[in-house]
Amino acid sequence: MTDPAIIGALVGLAIGLADFFVLGYVIDAMARRRPSERVGAGAALNIARISQLVLFPVVGWFAGPVIASNLGG
Repeated sequence: MTDPAIIGALVGLAIGLADFFVLGYVIDAMARRRPSERVGAGAALNIARISQLVLFPVVGWFAGPVIASNLGG
């Protein structure tokens, strides 16, 4: 059987990767529209996308067993 923690971490990684690319698209769109403005916003979004790429799998690692035990797994 597969460990619920690993499944949770993989789901968190998938969500983190999707969010990483979506926020990257938002940063690029902001830079194209107004390249001189919103430099701080781009940096904040870049920090957010990297931190979410790391934190979502960690949260999934701990949330997976909790969800599996509540569902009778």
